[in-house]
Amino acid sequence: MSTPPFVDLPEGSSVEFFSIRETRRAVMHAGMTRAVTSWCVLVPGFTGSKEDFIAVLPILAREGVGAVSFDQLGQYQSDGSSCPGDYDLSLLAADVIEVIEQASRRFGCATPPHLVGHSMGGLVAQQAILDAAPVASFTALCSGPGALPPDRHAGLIDLVAALGDIDLAQIWATMQEMDASAGVPAPPPPIADFLRHRWMANHPVALQQFARLLLDQPDLTPAMAAVLSHRPPATVIWGEYDDAWPIPTQVQMARAWGARAVQLDGLGHSPNADDPEALVAALLGGW
Repeated sequence: MSTPPFVDLPEGSSVEFFSIRETRRAVMHAGMTRAVTSWCVLVPGFTGSKEDFIAVLPILAREGVGAVSFDQLGQYQSDGSSCPGDYDLSLLAADVIEVIEQASRRFGCATPPHLVGHSMGGLVAQQAILDAAPVASFTALCSGPGALPPDRHAGLIDLVAALGDIDLAQIWATMQEMDASAGVPAPPPPIADFLRHRWMANHPVALQQFARLLLDQPDLTPAMAAVLSHRPPATVIWGEYDDAWPIPTQVQMARAWGARAVQLDGLGHSPNADDPEALVAALLGGW
């Protein structure tokens, strides 16, 4: 999961709620004035939330770019559903399109946004592109063309099984023990508290279905390549030490799309949290 560098809402950023599919969705935004001519929508990934971009939004706003992020169905402060079918990729993509449309109306945007999808959020955003999301550009951030490769399935398979029998508090305790055994440094107490609170606020069915998406999603490359040959311009960005989709897979995806490809040296799977300035520079370079 992405670990934000801080959790207090930055000055100039706000959180409100949109109604989507008759559920409340938490939306964070910054720089969304009626004078803004460039803006973006940022889609978080598995176990993440809008706070994955909490350090990115104020930097974009400083550069004159409005930014919107949101908790997907079942994530953190958004409502969830106990129906597995509600997490179908096409429905999640329709949610992205609805966020774009509501934000456009809410803030009086005269231009379409740049769409950015991180990790699993990149798969959701790709489906939104295939479903004709009205965007100025698309960026896949540390994402891939479909399911994770089989050698990275073990933890997801275990999580899907555990979510059927074990409560989130027990799973969280187990994950913390595993991180400690592996020598993963513990974050400062305020961030550790936030991470636990966010995990506990997730809907178990959402976590289960998102994990299954990462296990089973068919390759979207042929469809994406066909759409991106006509619209819109695309970029693929990854960290040098990204440990989700293999970097050669992301490079191949960029080539198939005819997309700009950018490696962020020294960073891993969450450049949005680890070096937001570097990520914003890469995004602006494509926009």
